[in-house]
Amino acid sequence: MASALRLFSFRDIQVRVHWTFLLLIGWIVFSVLSGGQGFREVLVGIVLVLVVFTCVVLHEFGHALTARHFGVNTRNITLYPIGGVASLERMPEEPKQEFLITLAGPLVNLAIVLLAGTVHLLLAGLRFVQDPFEGGPMLLTLSSFLIVVNAMLFLFNLIPAFPMDGGRILRSLLAMAMPRTRATRIAANIGRLFALGFMAYGLFNGQPFLVLIGVFVLLAASGEARLVSTQAALHGIPASRVMRTLFWRMDAGATVQQAVDELLAGGDKDLIVQDRGAYLGVLHESDLMKALQEGRAQARLSDLRPKAAPPVKPDADIGQVYLQLMQGKWNILPVLDGERLAGIVELENLSEFIQVREATGGAGS
Repeated sequence: MASALRLFSFRDIQVRVHWTFLLLIGWIVFSVLSGGQGFREVLVGIVLVLVVFTCVVLHEFGHALTARHFGVNTRNITLYPIGGVASLERMPEEPKQEFLITLAGPLVNLAIVLLAGTVHLLLAGLRFVQDPFEGGPMLLTLSSFLIVVNAMLFLFNLIPAFPMDGGRILRSLLAMAMPRTRATRIAANIGRLFALGFMAYGLFNGQPFLVLIGVFVLLAASGEARLVSTQAALHGIPASRVMRTLFWRMDAGATVQQAVDELLAGGDKDLIVQDRGAYLGVLHESDLMKALQEGRAQARLSDLRPKAAPPVKPDADIGQVYLQLMQGKWNILPVLDGERLAGIVELENLSEFIQVREATGGAGS
């Protein structure tokens, strides 16, 4: 969150711009000035970039609002120099839902093309402004630019380079005919090939942002393939089989200093706080350090307002719990058997569980 600036929120979805977006603005300024043009052209270039990213935001809202229709929330939309990313809490495992959510983004760009094209025909018929820097009528220039930009966004996003939109559409279509893990593996391999193509073309033709897109696709395809593979390996296993029963816990009446002493003695970074044996919440070591800096060494742990990480039932599917942990909001989740705190689940322990299963031929626990 510290690396991105919040712009606005719509329908409880926060739109942010990453600090690296300034690199794009700097590149535009450098390119225009080094080409012998003046500050007027610099201003036009910046305005055109902002128009493009307005279309990108609308594209991402297409994904986000369609996802909400299927009960999937979006944490935020973040703008980067290479485009926008809608951070959905999860991608539905139902292929038809993923297909519709993914297709909604490019369809927004297609709708803008049709709307801008209609306005353009009414204003100027078939006359088209080829170069927005040539200084034609503003509405005619804007409508021409919107048609070209959104047509390019529509077509580019349909390239089957997983996890770009086209790749996700491909994955969803494949998943209608085969297991999702296999469909993801096929889509990810195709995505890697496109990524290498983007990088090679960008390097040989002096297009650095295409190289960045290639790197992003390469890393993201591998990452999502691992995520789906891990989830499939954990599917159907109850949380009680994977949970840690040895973990750091303290009573709510203990002081910050006592907790820090235990932290220094070695162990976990996340502390489960209990109130007379009942689960109260979670504190991270950063919460303890902040309290020390504020001179609250003798404050009770309950005074720090432990965060109520959502509890997991012992019979919960650990594959779904894994996705919940991968969202990054919680480092650990408590496992409650009724009112009793039975254990915790965390990503590191899930990874170790998978390694044990692989080492023992699937029989490990």
